[in-house]
Amino acid sequence: MDSRAGLNVDKTTRQNLILRLISERELGTQQDVVAALAEEGVEVAQATVSRDLAELGVLKVGNRYLALPHEPGSASIEVLPSFVLGVTPAQNIVVIHTRDGTAGAVSSVLDRVKGLKIVGTVAGQDTVLAVAPDTQAAKEVADLIADVCRARTRPAGSME
Repeated sequence: MDSRAGLNVDKTTRQNLILRLISERELGTQQDVVAALAEEGVEVAQATVSRDLAELGVLKVGNRYLALPHEPGSASIEVLPSFVLGVTPAQNIVVIHTRDGTAGAVSSVLDRVKGLKIVGTVAGQDTVLAVAPDTQAAKEVADLIADVCRARTRPAGSME
């Protein structure tokens, strides 16, 4: 535990910490987030975490949380089921086939998701190559994208 133990932090600091924790760890329940915050010295009620996750636009994908910071005018993770036609891991690369002309939007979304194990993406007209650090991470990324496309997502602030 660090020097902030027992200290109250403001909402913005707490929410930024939640985003960092989601990007660094595989957190899948609100209680996991409460425990991770406690390890950082931030004590908070589960109801507060629920509100924070909803406000941050965090989604539960399969069994873990992912966050996509909202940027006005940018596509959000919700476009993936409409744009993605297929996902295939190949070594440390995930090949994502998209509808014609949508690869750039899909690439942009993937680049901005916090907690997704992607080093970077390259988009063509109808294909995105997402580079992961290793074969296992590529499989995880492919599985998460497939979960989103099968609509196995829900806002994280909803009841679990």
